[in-house]
Amino acid sequence: MPPDYRPRRQSMFDRGLDARYSRRALAYRLQGSAPVYVGVQGARYPLQIAVRDSASHAVSDRSHLRVLYTTVGVLLGVCLVALLFWLILRNRVYLLYAAFLATQLLYLLYSNGEGYSLPLLRLLAPFGVKGVWFVTTLAIIVAVYFLLDFADLRKRVPAPAGALILVGAWLPMLMLALLVSPWPVGKNWFPNLGNGLLLLVNLLAIACLALAWRRGGRHAGLMLLAWVPLVVMSTSRAVQISSGSPLPGWLEYGLPLTLAYAGVVLMLGLADRMLAFRRQRDQAQDRAEHDPLTGAYNRAGIERRIEWALRQQHDDYQQLSVLFLDIDHFKNINDRYGHAVGDTCLRTLAEIIEAQRHGGRLGRLGGEEFVLLLPGANLHRATDTAEVIRRSIEVQCKQVAGVLLGMTVSIGAAESARDETAASLIARADEAMYAAKKAGRNRVVAAAAKG
Repeated sequence: MPPDYRPRRQSMFDRGLDARYSRRALAYRLQGSAPVYVGVQGARYPLQIAVRDSASHAVSDRSHLRVLYTTVGVLLGVCLVALLFWLILRNRVYLLYAAFLATQLLYLLYSNGEGYSLPLLRLLAPFGVKGVWFVTTLAIIVAVYFLLDFADLRKRVPAPAGALILVGAWLPMLMLALLVSPWPVGKNWFPNLGNGLLLLVNLLAIACLALAWRRGGRHAGLMLLAWVPLVVMSTSRAVQISSGSPLPGWLEYGLPLTLAYAGVVLMLGLADRMLAFRRQRDQAQDRAEHDPLTGAYNRAGIERRIEWALRQQHDDYQQLSVLFLDIDHFKNINDRYGHAVGDTCLRTLAEIIEAQRHGGRLGRLGGEEFVLLLPGANLHRATDTAEVIRRSIEVQCKQVAGVLLGMTVSIGAAESARDETAASLIARADEAMYAAKKAGRNRVVAAAAKG
């Protein structure tokens, strides 16, 4: 440039670029009308050259930075949330998601040149374009492992998932090893091989996700919603760079906006995944707390619910009672008619109580002993409920499994006292039940108030 026409060389990796402009372009301020000579050295792809007035360039530059750093903010925020989830839940899919977002964020910053103007990130500047290649390849590897875990591809599509690991993880790792090695051969082979490998990985990933989705993988479908737009934008950008054609606005900003969109969609997917795990955990816990024969709670399940109800009672000043039910002469039923008939008696008792919907929760302590929790019921109401149950069983269980049994129950009722525990409340109801047994069975006895 005039007046001395000394060469002024710049690259996006330089630290001393004009701070008034972003690094989306290398900007030179032109003055006067003398000729200006421009040359491009070392570029692998055709570059666009244009002369613009400084005001319009500044406006365009600010718009570019707003879009870029809005995307960076979204990705960084979601990345931090994912890291927080990982620290709390210790599920590695959240760590992989955070790593996926972090590597995509680095690629976005370095490919736009802004990474070389930021502290710490500018440490990669001395490596030049090889640093961009490294970050891009690392992003591919992390994305593949995140895909595998998020969409559960190893389980749903094992053979295609194995091919994806080979092409999208092991081969890129080998390429990275060669890139950073002191191998004397030049590295010009890297971009063409890397671009071809990226295209292959994208196609294979879409095929794996589509197949997993067809096989019922809900999260694979969510991943497709996020992944396909990314593939379309990144492929279009690669074609534009390779051809040297002008860069339209939708393509320049499409990739960062698509990354932000993918980050939000995948975070929703991870939230859905967490809810699914919670449902599975709750279902497993529910099965573990239920008696498989009668469907009632087992001892641990009913004692836990009594403890919860007692705490709630103390907080809300509500009444609470329990009934202790025991089938009369149950050992004789088993000995005379067999355990199959005895099991039918147990199931029938549970079905009768559940069908009457007393608002309580039934638990089987073991053998023929049951406990019915009645939140909000005082001793008088609990005794009335027990009498209804006793009469129902006496009437409906004269014949069980085709055998004339005349099955009856003895019931003890107890109302909770202040500072009562589940064990003491059940014990008092049990004592009342034994009093009913001693009084002749097939009756209800209320426990005395706790002194």
